[in-house]
Amino acid sequence: FHQYSTVRGAQRVGSPPSRDRLGPAFAFHMTKDIALKAACADTFYYPQEWNPKRGTLDHFQRKQGFEHHFGKQRTKNLHKGILQIRFEMPFKVQCLRCQTYIGQGTRYDADKKKVGKYYSSSIYEFAMRCNTIVGHERSVDGRVFCNQRIVIRTDPKNADYELVEGIRRKVETWDPQDAETLSFVDPETRRKMEADPMFRKEKTLNDARRDATEKQRMQDLEELQAEREDAYGLNCLLRHRNREVRKKEEADAEAERQNGKPNFIVPLRPACEEDAREAAAIPFRTDLDKVEMAARRAAARAAPLFKQPRRTDTGVASRLQELVAKRQRLSAHAHIAKVFGEV
Repeated sequence: FHQYSTVRGAQRVGSPPSRDRLGPAFAFHMTKDIALKAACADTFYYPQEWNPKRGTLDHFQRKQGFEHHFGKQRTKNLHKGILQIRFEMPFKVQCLRCQTYIGQGTRYDADKKKVGKYYSSSIYEFAMRCNTIVGHERSVDGRVFCNQRIVIRTDPKNADYELVEGIRRKVETWDPQDAETLSFVDPETRRKMEADPMFRKEKTLNDARRDATEKQRMQDLEELQAEREDAYGLNCLLRHRNREVRKKEEADAEAERQNGKPNFIVPLRPACEEDAREAAAIPFRTDLDKVEMAARRAAARAAPLFKQPRRTDTGVASRLQELVAKRQRLSAHAHIAKVFGEV
């Protein structure tokens, strides 16, 4: 600000210059860097550099770096009068195809279009698709989402929205007396109270008397509940149930510890007598060929690797070797019979 105070000697040094004295150029430079992107994207801000003859405001803002989150898809049907916006459901509705309730405040990508006027107020129509996941069978076009077309139109005459296609409004009716809440006076009774002071006085007294009666009844119920309450008995019952549950859990843990870690991923059912009888009745057949082959292999492994030459003068030594080999074969046969079982 000091440079402006030096140039304009009539202004006091150190005081901020006014916008009227500095002109509109200074005001633009002061607000250029702090303009919100939301204001630029929603076309609430018109820069001085923008010339309507050279293109739309969206095209100019896109060049400046303020891109809408829809991108070019936002204005692709602008020549048809359709602008893509973000629509928020004004109240709770239900989809007519998938029967899904859509809560108030749910947002959709909708096509905004002007369809008429009511006096000087414009009537807009919003078209969108239901994005509830329902599967290929219930979808409109065979996809995963419902994709039911939803059309909502503004109603300036009744200050409300008109549901044109795809949805219906959820109507919730209830009686304040059923909910035990405060009941408001209906218009007919209100007119009687304003016209007749005696009626107003009588209704006020009746309401006060009914209120006092309800409070007394509630107090009596609370006292009766306090008299009937047995804290010691409830505590004993709760401790007894917890004790039973704890004993059962300890027994299950002890049984699991004794049985050891299971060998199967799938938990097995507890054994019973019927399963034992069925297992004992199943015959198991022994493969003799495998037993004979195993015996031959055992005899071959027991035989010496290098055969010694037989001597005619050493008949006693050869006889002893044969007996040793025979004993080894008998031992091998006994081992195999023990492993595979006798037939």
